[in-house]
Amino acid sequence: MNNFLKKIFKQGTSSQKRRVYLDNAGTTPTGARPKAALLESLSIFGNPSGIHKEGVEAGLLLDKARVMCATVLNAHSYEIYFVGSGTESCNLAVIGTYLGATKNEERRTNNYIPHIITSTIEHPAVLEPIQKLEREGKITVTYLPVYENGIVKVNDIREAITEDTILVSVMYANNEIGTLQPVKEIGRMLEEWKKENGRTHTSYPYFHVDACQAGNYCNLDAVRLRAHLVTVNSSKVYGPKGIALLYKREGIIIEPVINGGGQERGLRSGTESVALAYSFGIALTEAKELKEKEGERLRELRDYCKDELQKVIIGIKFYGAWDEYDSRKFLRNEFRLPNNINCRIPGISSEEMIIRLDTEGFAVSHKSACSSQVDDGSYVIKALGVGGVEANENIRITLGRSTTKGDITRLVLSIKNISIKFAN
Repeated sequence: MNNFLKKIFKQGTSSQKRRVYLDNAGTTPTGARPKAALLESLSIFGNPSGIHKEGVEAGLLLDKARVMCATVLNAHSYEIYFVGSGTESCNLAVIGTYLGATKNEERRTNNYIPHIITSTIEHPAVLEPIQKLEREGKITVTYLPVYENGIVKVNDIREAITEDTILVSVMYANNEIGTLQPVKEIGRMLEEWKKENGRTHTSYPYFHVDACQAGNYCNLDAVRLRAHLVTVNSSKVYGPKGIALLYKREGIIIEPVINGGGQERGLRSGTESVALAYSFGIALTEAKELKEKEGERLRELRDYCKDELQKVIIGIKFYGAWDEYDSRKFLRNEFRLPNNINCRIPGISSEEMIIRLDTEGFAVSHKSACSSQVDDGSYVIKALGVGGVEANENIRITLGRSTTKGDITRLVLSIKNISIKFAN
């Protein structure tokens, strides 16, 4: 970071202007109900594996948390496994599936190499464990393109399936451009492929859905998605950090990545955080309750923001698919999250715009917080066919429960003024 930007950042951290948080894709603030549940449950300190009174008390609250999460996913409680983060959940889905597929001695001796299918815009929590296994020569991988609108084509997945395919991992909603993938259609296609090839619904390939960004706005019904593995993260649904889940459909075989005490029915060792799990359950339940009303409110604000930015920024470009409206049928076809805007402000780098907005009291971002230290542009934007310069000039604006129309009006004015000053 150059000295000019350091000076701006220093000024921004001491700014007295009212803060407007617009990085809800990075993380959400902990909601009032989950926070109250967390504080209340901290008094239940026993190890949930214990058989004494304190342990049983903790175990019962952990069971309650598991049931709450299972209800949202339309799952059995024994299909919910608590882990420490969305990243861990994705790693467990990917590496655990690989370990399960290669556990059989006959496969190992026959030089069996499994195959995995994923997209080029998955979160690093999915891409990096896949790439690690690939570098080690343990798997082969098909990385599917997403084309200009950022959406995977179901037929591309079908054509990529081989006899050795063990996993298809496609995210529900992209964390940078907000694009919704056709996960229900992918799940249906995989079921049809298995029927045509004489395989059962629990046979390979498994279908993993990274639903971390989808929890507030999309239907997480795992049965409806026809998913075998689903990742959901507490810190994206106004719950506390440090807790997430992996849904694993009954009959699916994956091996643990963390070994030790055998907690979570042997799949994830480590003493469970009862308080975090309970608070997560409350947050996920509340997200489902607010989904429709809050989604509609944010969708209107999102479209208002897009329209206003187009009026004041010459050459602005928006990334990802956008909703389409059919006035004849009074239907809205949704192709992106209701709270996500990703756009390019020509001539201003992402870092400069983010820091300048920070001095104005706005928190926005550029790309995944998990890859924000890498300064070579967004690989998601590049996957859309965008050049390196453009990939370093986009910002991600993600609205949340506290966002108002006044916040958006003020944001647009700030972006306009910054663009004018920078041009001069």
